[in-house]
Amino acid sequence: MLTNSLRDLVTAATTHAAGHNDNGDHTVAAALLTRSGRTILGLKTSHVPGGPCGETSALSHHAATCPDDPISAMATVHGASEQVVAPCGSCRQELFDLDPSIQCVVRDSSGLKAVPVSELLPFAHDWNAVEQPQKISMWEGYEASIRDGSKRQTIRIDDPFRRGPAQIVIEKGTGEVVTIDAFVTSVIETSYRELTEEQARRDGFASLAELHQALNTHYPDLAENDLTDVVSFEIGSNDGNGSVRSRP
Repeated sequence: MLTNSLRDLVTAATTHAAGHNDNGDHTVAAALLTRSGRTILGLKTSHVPGGPCGETSALSHHAATCPDDPISAMATVHGASEQVVAPCGSCRQELFDLDPSIQCVVRDSSGLKAVPVSELLPFAHDWNAVEQPQKISMWEGYEASIRDGSKRQTIRIDDPFRRGPAQIVIEKGTGEVVTIDAFVTSVIETSYRELTEEQARRDGFASLAELHQALNTHYPDLAENDLTDVVSFEIGSNDGNGSVRSRP
C-alpha cells in the first residue's frame, strides 16, 4: 500500500509518460520525490548507441536543479500502457550508489508497493563497503572465547579475508547483533589435511579431531586436498603502524 505522496509521484510519472510517449524514442518516464517534497521528472531518450533511461534523465535533472535536496523515492512508468515498471539493472545501481534506502515503486501480485533499491539489487557493487572494515561473521557461541582471548583464529573456506582492519559480527538468536573491533594479522592458505593441533587450539577447539569434526559439519563435501584459509586476528583497533591496541 502506497502513501499519498507516493501515489502522487506515480500520477506525475504516468502523466509525463502518457504526454510524451511516441512509441519510439520516448517511451518511459520517471519521477523522483525529494526529501522536501519536490517532484523531478525525466524521460527516456533512445538513439542508436542506446540513450539514457528515464531514471537517468530524472537523476541528471535533479543534479542540475536541486542536488542538496536528497532523493527519497522514484516511480517509473511505461507511456503506452501507463503501467508502473521497475528500474533496469543499470538504473538500480545508479540509485543504490546515491542512497540504498531510496524507495522504488514496483508492482507485484498484490499491487503497487515501495521497496528500497537495496532490495531490488541484491549483492550490489557497494563502493562504500569496499572502504569499510571487512566483516567476519561468527557463531554466537564463540563470543566469550573471542572476548577472553582463547579464540584468535577462524578457518574459512571460500570466504576470503586480507590483513587489515575488521569487525567481528555476531548475530544472536534473539535478533541482537554484536560487533567487535578487530584486526586480521595474517591469512595462511593450507589444505584441510595439513591443519595442525596448534591451529585447532587457536581456533578454540580442544583438538585437531574436534576441529575436523566441526569443519566436516559445516562443509560435508570437504576433501583432504581442499584449501582452507587460516585467518588470525586480534581484538582491538590498528594504530596505523602495524600495532593493535586492545580494547579495554
